[in-house]
Amino acid sequence: MPFVDSSSQLEPLLFQMKQYKNLTKSTIEIMPSSGQTDYPAGSRLTFTLPYASLISLEDLALHFEYNGIAPQHNGTDVVRVMAPKDVASLISEVDIRVNGQTVQHLTSYGDIVNLLNIFEDAKTAKKVLQGCDVNVMKKKKSPDDGTFSDANERILAASTNDNNKHKYVINSWYGLLGARGKEVSSNFIDTNMVGEMTISFVFAKGNVCFYGKTPDEATVRASTEPANLITANQITTAMTDPTRGSFFISNAKMSMVRYNLPQSYSEALRSNLSSGAKYQIAFNHYEIHTQEALQSEGSIRWNENSRDIKGLIAYFTNSERDLKTIASDYSANVETSAYFKYDNPIHTQSQFQIGSVLMPQNALDSTDCFLELTRAVAGARGNNIEFYSGIKTVEDFVSSYFMNYLSLEMTEGMTMEANGGKKLLSGLSSEQLPISCSYKYKNNGTSTYAWKKNVNVMSLTTRLLVIENGQNVYLEI
Repeated sequence: MPFVDSSSQLEPLLFQMKQYKNLTKSTIEIMPSSGQTDYPAGSRLTFTLPYASLISLEDLALHFEYNGIAPQHNGTDVVRVMAPKDVASLISEVDIRVNGQTVQHLTSYGDIVNLLNIFEDAKTAKKVLQGCDVNVMKKKKSPDDGTFSDANERILAASTNDNNKHKYVINSWYGLLGARGKEVSSNFIDTNMVGEMTISFVFAKGNVCFYGKTPDEATVRASTEPANLITANQITTAMTDPTRGSFFISNAKMSMVRYNLPQSYSEALRSNLSSGAKYQIAFNHYEIHTQEALQSEGSIRWNENSRDIKGLIAYFTNSERDLKTIASDYSANVETSAYFKYDNPIHTQSQFQIGSVLMPQNALDSTDCFLELTRAVAGARGNNIEFYSGIKTVEDFVSSYFMNYLSLEMTEGMTMEANGGKKLLSGLSSEQLPISCSYKYKNNGTSTYAWKKNVNVMSLTTRLLVIENGQNVYLEI
């Protein structure tokens, strides 16, 4: 099996090859099966993987051009509409189906991306391909003189013919499409084995984007060609236009690596499956529970049913963030759209309860929450790893990405090298019966802070994709 159960004997994956011969691979591109067209905010983009192909899901890359729909006055843009800092936040849902059956459906994908991104080393290569950090990004000038504009010029320049149009590539994923060892036990899918496999992305609304900078009269007038004598009131009116302040996606395609193996591979695979063997892939799954939060104290309850509950992340969001569909304001705390600000500056203490057991034994204040967060991150224990650079103090933590992380697995702090490159199932098991869970929180109820929050809990679990003979595919939770 391509995952490791601590109570099972380690066995080779189906068969062993002592020598690789007649093996080739190539990078291929596919167009959307939902149509080669523009995709506005809230629409669904679908791809069908090639038939009779061995595909590495880890190498899947979504290519597209982001197009900001800017607020205008008299046909002239007044401010740029920027993509989130990680453009994967433009996706709200990921839906993976095999022969019409859903094997993974992730909702609130933008929250998954932004919450888990704070553990990423700031130097990772994915920030080059899918990063839209207005503090560092560049753009070629028009007309092209061989130089690039800095972030401020890109935010304020009022060019109607190219308002923040930019190509991005998303090649870092969470869940079944994620990195081997970290997110999944194996990334190889043979469509000979599984049949038709489709991957759909539902794009978020325009509120996940943000206005580059709220312009004043002098700025707009100075950056407009020809000069536009716009007033502050006209700027405000333009920025509340419900038909603009959003985005659309163009020129979407997907690239991947396809492996061409000798016929002996297919015959060996077919022989193993026909003899009753199963091909199993363990992968991370993320599910989010949400309800309105009270200012003084409250709780959220839900049930968990999984063979491997890795951890729980409690966090808070603005309860009014989905009331509008146009771009949000920029938040300096998180250096992206305020939609992805997870602050709770008046938090005093909070605690989980799993069944009848309080976890941890004592409620955690904000400092202890950050300590438990470092204990839960792979490789962080005893090491000075790179968190989100905006978190320098506990006060920064509660003002940007506050979360209470409860780790329920035995391998926290271990690296993939320590695990032998294998994905271990070492979390809490509900033994096929639902476990009642709750998260209780207390805030400073006398604070004058304007409280408009939802409390959320993200469950991190492991699921199994099981493939049998005859393209029989099912899911085990």
